[in-house]
Formats: sequence, structure tokens, C-alpha cells
Amino acid sequence: MFSKTKRLMNDNRSKRKRSVKKLLMINRKKLKAERAAGLGSSGECSRELVKQNVDGVVRDCQTLISGSCKKRVSVNRKSKRKISSVLRKTIRSRKKRKMEKIDKIEEIVEPMDRISELPEPILHHILSLLRCPKDVTRTTVWSKKWRSTWASFFSFDFDQKKFKTSGGKHPDKFITFVENSLATKLEAMHSIQKFKILLLKASIKLIHPMKDWINAAINKNVKELEVHVEENSLKRQYLLPNIVLTSTNLTSLRLYGCRFDNNATINLCNLKELSIKNAYVNGDLINNFIQGCPLVEDLRLIHCKGIGPLHISSLHKLHTIQLHECHGLKSINIELTSLVSFMYWMKDQWICGLNFVGCENLKALSIKDPHLADEMFQDLIMKFPNLEKLVLRECNSLEQIMILSKTLRELSVIRCKDLKVPLIDAPNLSAFEFSGERMPFSHMNVSALNEAKLHLKTKKNRIEVFRELKHFLQKFEKNGDWKLIASSNKNITIHEELPKIRHLSSNEIKLELIKSPTKLKDFVDNLLRMSRPNTLSLVSSSCSELLKFLNEKIMSREKYPKCCTYYLKKCWLHYIKDVSMVVLFEGAELGDAYHNLQQTTFNFNWQ
Repeated sequence: MFSKTKRLMNDNRSKRKRSVKKLLMINRKKLKAERAAGLGSSGECSRELVKQNVDGVVRDCQTLISGSCKKRVSVNRKSKRKISSVLRKTIRSRKKRKMEKIDKIEEIVEPMDRISELPEPILHHILSLLRCPKDVTRTTVWSKKWRSTWASFFSFDFDQKKFKTSGGKHPDKFITFVENSLATKLEAMHSIQKFKILLLKASIKLIHPMKDWINAAINKNVKELEVHVEENSLKRQYLLPNIVLTSTNLTSLRLYGCRFDNNATINLCNLKELSIKNAYVNGDLINNFIQGCPLVEDLRLIHCKGIGPLHISSLHKLHTIQLHECHGLKSINIELTSLVSFMYWMKDQWICGLNFVGCENLKALSIKDPHLADEMFQDLIMKFPNLEKLVLRECNSLEQIMILSKTLRELSVIRCKDLKVPLIDAPNLSAFEFSGERMPFSHMNVSALNEAKLHLKTKKNRIEVFRELKHFLQKFEKNGDWKLIASSNKNITIHEELPKIRHLSSNEIKLELIKSPTKLKDFVDNLLRMSRPNTLSLVSSSCSELLKFLNEKIMSREKYPKCCTYYLKKCWLHYIKDVSMVVLFEGAELGDAYHNLQQTTFNFNWQ
């Protein structure tokens, strides 16, 4: 807005200058002509004085004749002064009117950039959420504030995978690249926000310089440290330097494929996030971490071995725990009033006991345990009166469950094979997801639902499964304007009105019911990005907003879309090789269930 206004002012100023010069040139030519005529006729001089109004229009003309050259020169000077004063007044009045218009425009449209006004630590946090370093650098073109923010945001991301694709296949080239980058940038820095290093293998050539790189980052007061070494053998895993475990400036520590010194002292007094993946951590090491990280808020142990019994009670700020397929985990005892989210996934051959005390504030629970029985689940669910999200995944020992909750909003039941008679009474349940061979939730109350996902993979009893599904879908017809998305074998069909399903088209079918039109557009966009179907069909009226949206998005697309110019990962529009559209109107082809509707099918050919 400001650049456009400035450009208009400059153009008007140049036009005024040209008009003034033109008037002066005309007056000079007239004066010269009059002077020549006066000198040629007995020494008398004549001159025509032009008087103009504010708009530059000539009012009248007077001829002044003088008997001497001195008088003629004085008259010429007076006329010049009058003309110049008139021109100055005209210019001032025009400039004043122009500035008044500009002020009115600026009062009407005043651009605001509230993000740039945020404190610098918050802007640094925003930059830290960007995964690609190139995206972080691109923020410098926004404004001077973002340029200075980027200059003060010190982050290093060394990924050997990306370096290999860029042409550096030898480890020596990667070492040279990292050392040159640290030598040119690290010395001038007072502190580092983030330091990430990823190695494809814990080779001898890389392990020794890597210790120096990590030490240099710790000496520069790094806040977020991530060390990722892809090594399956526990004996050959990278030994983490002890200086990392005593850094008081670290707020986030993510370790993958690292081993620890058993005699190391742990003092991470400001650490808030701790994630250990693919490592051997025994009970003593876990206890040392618990004692040495008093302010930790997020604890994640993924694919770890040797933990044994786990007991957590002293971390009063811990609100998130994730235990993902940890071999050797025998029992879990949690005594935390601050716990909000808990995820626990186990495999078939592992048995682990669960005990929660004082965890009434838990809101999200995700369990994958093939040995979780009905009684154990009922005892567990009664301890969380404020539960809002529940995920049960591959809990094959569950047969009859009862969930009575006024706070539950999201429920997911994924591949629980033996579940037969679930009793769900959750009046505020808004999202439901089910995946299995049968549909045992046909009697569930769906009055408060806003979206539902069903993934049925029938091997036998297709007639009974279809009857349960039909009974379940009939409940949605009485509760608002629902949209149904059915996908099977790379073919997707969207029904803007719930159809009368007569049979199951295949052994595997995915159904999604969505109530919000805006969510439906986002869902279709995400569906095309993830699955890239062969056909996308829309059964709707001819004036459907979703149909207009798809026409504009697909059929009216550019040959070379500009939506992802500055991103490495392109959206689905960039991968369309060709697309055709077929429209079937109401009639015998669509059947009686589609009266006054049309089916629009997009046939995709992907690159």
C-alpha cells in the first residue's frame, strides 16, 4: 500500500515539473519574439502579459508598451514574478489536494503486521518449527525485522541423507562440509538455538569429529540438541559425550541410536523435553534421568530395551508420557497429578502391568496391548473422570467394554478382533473411528457426532456386516446434513446426501462421514494428496459448492501451478498428468436413490 502511494506521488511530481518547464519555455519564446519586434520598430518595446487563474486558464491579455528599454525590462521582470507566483500557488494547491486524498486512503486501509511485532524469542520459536532450513532463510525477504530475527536465530542442521543426495557420497566430504560450516559461523555466535546431526552409520571416521562438533555446540550454550545415528547393533552405537548430560542450558534433548556411560552424572536442570529412541536404558539410568531432569514436561521412550519396572512420581511438571514398544518393560506405576497425555504400545509376546494413582487430570489415553482384558480396562477407565480422547488399538483380549463418560469427545477402536458387545454412553462424543471385520457399534448414540470414520475389511458374514452397517448409517439421516465419502480400490465417491446402500461393493471399504462443509474441502484436498486415486466421483446437485470448488481446483488449474514455487514438496496438483470429467444426470444410470442429483466423475492420470 505504502509503495503504491509513493509511486503515485513521484509520478505526479514529475508531471508538475514538466508542465512548469513547458510554461516557462513558452513565455521565454514570446518575450524573445516581442523583444525582436520592439527593437526593429523605432526602439519601442511591446509585451503581452498573461494572467492565469488557479487552474491555468487564460483570462485576458493586455499589451504593455513602453518608450524605453529600461521600462520594458522592469515590466518583463514583474510579469515573470507574477507568473512564477501563480504557478507556485497552483502547485501548492494541487499537492495539498493530493495529500488529502492519500490521507483518506490510508485511513480506510491500514495494513497490520502483528506477527512481526511479537517478541524475538517467540519469533525464534516459530522459525524452529520450520523443518526445511531453506524455508527459514526465505523469511528474510518479508521485512527488516524478519531479517534481523533470522540473523539472530542460530540453528544448524547436518543431515547425511540430504548431503548424500546432493552428490557428497564419501564421508570425508560430509566432514569437510560440517567443519567448514562451524568454522565460519560458530565463532561469532554467543549461543545456539538448535543443533541437529544425523549420521547414516556410526563409522570410525565420523565418530571422532562428531564428538568435537557436539562439544562445540554445548560450549555455545545450545538449547535444542538432536543426535541421530542409524545403528542397529547396540555394541556399535555412538557413545554420547558426558558433557551433554550436564548441560544446564539444554531445554530439548532428542537421542536416537546412542548409548550412555553408566557412571555418567546427569544434571539437566532446565530440560523440558526428553526423547530416547532405539537405545539400551536400564532402570538405574532411567532413575538418574528422573532425578537429574526435575522440570521435564515431555518424556518419550521409543523402542528402548532393558527398562524393567518403571516408576514415576517426582516429576511434578510432566504432562506427556509415551512408551512405544519398549522391550523388557515389566510394570508401569505412575503417580502424577500433572499427567495429561499417556500413550502405551506393546507387542503380543510382552506382558506389562499398569497402575495409575492420582491421575485424575488425564485427558488423552492411547493403548495398544493384546493382553488388556475387560476387567483391567474397566478398572483403568474409572480412574480418568476427565478423559476426552481414547484410542484402543489391537487390544485383542477385549470382548465387552462399557464407557460411560460425559467428557469423552474422541473415540478410536482400531483392529480389536474379539470386541463384540461395546456399550458406549458419551453424550458429547464428536469424533468416532472404527476399523475391523464387523460393525459392533450399530446401537451407539451418534446425535453429537461431527465426523465418523469406518474401515471394514470383511472376510466372511458379509450379509450380517452389511445389515449392521446399514443400521448404523440410518442414524445419521435424522441428525443434520451429512456427507459420505466411500473409497475402495483407488476409487473415491462423495455423496452430498446419504444414499441408500444396497450392497457392499468389495471386501474392503472405507467410509467417512463429515458434517462441516469446510472440513469436507480440506479432507478432499488431503485425500488427493495422500492417495492419488484413479477416479473421484461426486454425487450432488448441479449447483453444489463442492462441485464448483473441484471444478476450479482441478479442471481450471494452471499448466504449471505456482502454489508451491518455494517448497521442495509439491502438492497433488503438480503430479496430475491428465484429467477428464464425465457427468451422469438423473435417470436409470443413477437409480431412484439419486433423484434430482448428478454424478460428476474425475478420471485422473498421474505422473
